[in-house]
Amino acid sequence: MSVQTSGTIRLASIEDIPEGQGREFHVGDRFVAIFRHKGQFYAMEDVCPHAGAPLNNGPIYSGTVTCLWHGWRFNLHDGICANLPKAPAVPTYPVTVQGQDLLSEALEMLHVTLSGARQEWASLPGALSITPCGSLTYTCTG
Repeated sequence: MSVQTSGTIRLASIEDIPEGQGREFHVGDRFVAIFRHKGQFYAMEDVCPHAGAPLNNGPIYSGTVTCLWHGWRFNLHDGICANLPKAPAVPTYPVTVQGQDLLSEALEMLHVTLSGARQEWASLPGALSITPCGSLTYTCTG
């Protein structure tokens, strides 16, 4: 089912994301994690810029998600690394709740897959262009 109104696309239902957890969505050629923390929803690229680990399955604590591979913690609101604030931030995306639906206007082309099942396809002209996480590099020198 595809829902598109005024350049807004439905990402998921609020019931798809349990409190205190994240879920991975396939968006075009990238992965996006949507988290539910203290009743709020947050979306960010689902790739840690340090070593490429997924973030959606990391523990959430005090508004951050922790990468399970090396312990880097990222702020759910702005993607800034709490451990190393000068490291590349994880790109974040706005999420709006409308009724039971999670909506976004930030993606130009959106193909969302939740647990392997195709959910959405839409094209939003003139929207924000998001740099794939693969273009972010960081070398830890200490």
